[in-house]
Amino acid sequence: MIISIEDYNKLPKELRVYFEPFKNVHPTVKSLKLMEYLVRLVTPVGGVVLDPFMGSGTTGIACKNKGFGFVGIEMDKEYFEIAKARIGNQQKLDLIKEDLKGAKQ
Repeated sequence: MIISIEDYNKLPKELRVYFEPFKNVHPTVKSLKLMEYLVRLVTPVGGVVLDPFMGSGTTGIACKNKGFGFVGIEMDKEYFEIAKARIGNQQKLDLIKEDLKGAKQ
């Protein structure tokens, strides 16, 4: 579904993460694939990544996807809430995937 930026801005913050292409409207968006590559490149196995400028949480999602710990800091409350929702949604998806794998076995 595609919506206008005006309609997107009217949505509650919790719902914004579900809409494309505006789900990540941070001014310095990085692709998830790029961040997954970078965290794998510079983080030791079992390591923790510190992101002092978390923005909308892409680095946190990349860390969770690749098995790294993550600590994120964001001073903008709106972006903090977006990051928290995005990372939380990713964790929920991971749990659902694990449940589905277990059901197939």
